[in-house]
Amino acid sequence: MAKGKRRTIRAFRQADVAALKLLIDRTIDACYAGHYCPQAVRFFKDYHDEQAILKDARTGDTIVLTEAGRIVATGTLVGDEIKRVFVDPAFQRQGFGRRIMQHIEEAAVLRGVEIVRLDASLPSKSFYDGLGYRTMEAAFLPVENGRRLDFFKMRKALGGK
Repeated sequence: MAKGKRRTIRAFRQADVAALKLLIDRTIDACYAGHYCPQAVRFFKDYHDEQAILKDARTGDTIVLTEAGRIVATGTLVGDEIKRVFVDPAFQRQGFGRRIMQHIEEAAVLRGVEIVRLDASLPSKSFYDGLGYRTMEAAFLPVENGRRLDFFKMRKALGGK
């Protein structure tokens, strides 16, 4: 870690919602546009709106990873489902996503969850493959103008099971 930089994982606070929404939109714009049609990109942004962020934070556990006080990554656990894992494009490939996933998986184990599941976007699938997630099925959602949003339903057994 570079001198003077302070990285922290902490619980989401309601005051974080605007910063989290900006992080998510910035990540979707940078990472999804090359894989998805504009209608699917818009769907992702609408799906991850401020109300959804707050709802999942209330019903589950949302964490943020900060560097020097700035939110650069996030992830949420709701029941046995991992949702809304995003890393700011400027901070990708530095281990932040792995730290978020490790923290979420540890929280799931503490709650007695034996198998976690998630929906992986096209650009994130290889990341989850590398973490030991198995693809259960390829799936899609219809979006505007007869287009579709492709994704993968994945899962992972925790605790060596």
